[in-house]
Amino acid sequence: MKSVFIETKNVAAFRRAVLSVEDTGRGQPGFVLAWGQAGRGKTFAARNSHAEHGGVFLSAWEAMSHAAFLSRLHFEATGAKGPHAAHACKVRIIEVLEKRRMQGVATTIYMDEADRLPFGLIEHLRDIHEATGAAVILIGEEELLGLLSQRRRIWSRVTQEVSFVAADDGDIASFAMEAAGLDLTPQATAMIRSTSDGDMRLVRNMVQLLEQAARARETGLVDDTMVAAIQKTKSWRRS
Repeated sequence: MKSVFIETKNVAAFRRAVLSVEDTGRGQPGFVLAWGQAGRGKTFAARNSHAEHGGVFLSAWEAMSHAAFLSRLHFEATGAKGPHAAHACKVRIIEVLEKRRMQGVATTIYMDEADRLPFGLIEHLRDIHEATGAAVILIGEEELLGLLSQRRRIWSRVTQEVSFVAADDGDIASFAMEAAGLDLTPQATAMIRSTSDGDMRLVRNMVQLLEQAARARETGLVDDTMVAAIQKTKSWRRS
């Protein structure tokens, strides 16, 4: 199965939101909040956007200290090791991003797993945004929405929200064709959606098994019988 990037409805909404905060002339500079349950394609969409447009991409680690967070952010933003002290590191990040902005180069910061960050680390991102105008994309699970709404000075800077919803039949059929060359019948597509609950990770797993089954039958057409067969091969229960 090929590694492909499908322009799902979630991806299209995410792309529009990022473009809006990056367009400082006509858009709405600030934060993008992209949230939804695991498996909805948030990280995949963010990494693709970062690969296309550049910027800084960082994933939160459990129990990150202020110094560790700013050190990693400094390295991703500059490609160099930052000062040892957290404050000095933050100052240097702001200096570099502001210099780029003055040269007409905007920097977007993608913060994945942002629901794992304590408020203090999110406040660092707010300070950097305020000082440099850098767009900040916060990506996380459903808890992130409630977390940010508790802090007005953060929430007021969220100018774009993207809720990653379950993949629909069109998303699933397009993925199967692009990734594995499989033509799903409407019944097969509906069964995959129901079993996976629109979780693209589970959809990928199911399509991979269907590709193997289709090759064994020397066909590219997948019907409900084939889907029913792979449903029995493992537990598709979602935790």
